[in-house]
Amino acid sequence: MNLSKSRYTRFCQCPKMLWQDIYHPERAEADPSLARRFREGSEAGDLAMGLLGDFVETTVLRQDGSLDISAMLKDTQKYLSEGRENICEAAFSGNGCYCAVDILHKCADGYEIYEVKSSTELKEAYLLDAAYQRHVLETCGLKIARVFLVNINNRYVRQGEVDIHALFRIHDVTQEIAPFCAQVASNAARAMAYLAQSKEPGMPIGEQCFAPYACAYWKYCSRDLPSPNVFDLYNIRNKKAVACLRQGIVSFDDVVRSGVPLDGMQRRQVEFEQLALPTHVDKPGVKAFLQGLSYPLYFLDFETFQTCIPLYDGLRPYQQVPFQYSLHYIPEKDGELLHKEFLADENLDPRRDLALRLVEDIPAGACVLAYNKSFECMVIKQLAEAFPDLAQRLLNIRENIHDLLDVFRDGFVYDRAMGGSFSIKKVLPALFPDDPVLDYHNLADVHNGTEATDTYLALRGMAGEERERLRRSLLAYCGLDTLAMVMLWQRLRELCI
Repeated sequence: MNLSKSRYTRFCQCPKMLWQDIYHPERAEADPSLARRFREGSEAGDLAMGLLGDFVETTVLRQDGSLDISAMLKDTQKYLSEGRENICEAAFSGNGCYCAVDILHKCADGYEIYEVKSSTELKEAYLLDAAYQRHVLETCGLKIARVFLVNINNRYVRQGEVDIHALFRIHDVTQEIAPFCAQVASNAARAMAYLAQSKEPGMPIGEQCFAPYACAYWKYCSRDLPSPNVFDLYNIRNKKAVACLRQGIVSFDDVVRSGVPLDGMQRRQVEFEQLALPTHVDKPGVKAFLQGLSYPLYFLDFETFQTCIPLYDGLRPYQQVPFQYSLHYIPEKDGELLHKEFLADENLDPRRDLALRLVEDIPAGACVLAYNKSFECMVIKQLAEAFPDLAQRLLNIRENIHDLLDVFRDGFVYDRAMGGSFSIKKVLPALFPDDPVLDYHNLADVHNGTEATDTYLALRGMAGEERERLRRSLLAYCGLDTLAMVMLWQRLRELCI
């Protein structure tokens, strides 16, 4: 069974991960952001093709959309014989190993490999990838003079057309990959032998389950662990959890018996689970938080997108761009709950229109509640930097934001159903179990932030009823986020009675 560079790097992380990919891919847990990450990588790769000047590309697709590797291999040999300077997606196969090089550049002393990544940082996994490519090409008889990694410059700011020479950074990793190159032949042989096993191989849980990438088969491989277990402890590092597992410390009972050091929140989590304690309420703490709020009281939540290649002037790669907000508010004590919302035109830069509406909708000095306010504060700060004429009003909103998360993170309210997590998706069902109105699963189309981002970006260029339906779904999702905060605030008031 042939290896590709992605199969090779997955084998290097965890052989069982690769085996599952081939024999039981249905066991993988769906990653809602995976398709977007692949798309980002493809877009970055396409844009980078022009980095070294004129080029030819070997990519050939079959009618079903899959790669026609035979045609790509043939075209690559044709372009090599013609002496083409830059061949993109240059395809090679030898000794059961296949790869397609993002950019193969002909130079005076042989060829250079350029591997393009859509990340803003360099990772060791990329060196494995580059070393594998060098091995395959040298197996096929090419002289490789140098190897480069190309990644995204996170300081680049778009102004006008994308400047690919400023957007990308090029790193010579020829020396850095040398240790990995020496291991490719033996690793590849082991990988192919591993894949020849039709029976599922054994592989204990370890740090490879989390690094360099989270494994999609975690739920399957950890299915025999008790629930909850050491990996569920609040804020525990994966390395520490794995160390506990290897010492036989798995369940919360094991944690208690072993005397593993726990922080305050972890101790509370274990204690509540062990003793099945009821909801804890620190009334003085909750009251102090509530007394710090005032009317009119606003509940704010943003939805944002980020793209590898900045879509609009003034943006950096992966900068958070707000396109939507929901705003529930209560004008006075015992007043009616009201609601305002904004959803930008998906075909335009949404930032200024959103900022203008935001300063109109929230009066100066008003008390604002957010959940994990650092995100909302970051978004508003960036809007203020982008639009100096609105900065004073925007920063006034920012200065008056309170964080509803503090009540739960500080331990004033805790329920064992939270499972040691204080995300709103955990806190809400813990305090409002089985409430269909507050169940995100009952929403149409958009159920989480990742889906909101993907839906909004998919709207670009769309028209008709489908567009209107998806925009309604976006409004409903964001609206539920702020309604959830309202309900939590009301529940806090009830708990203090």
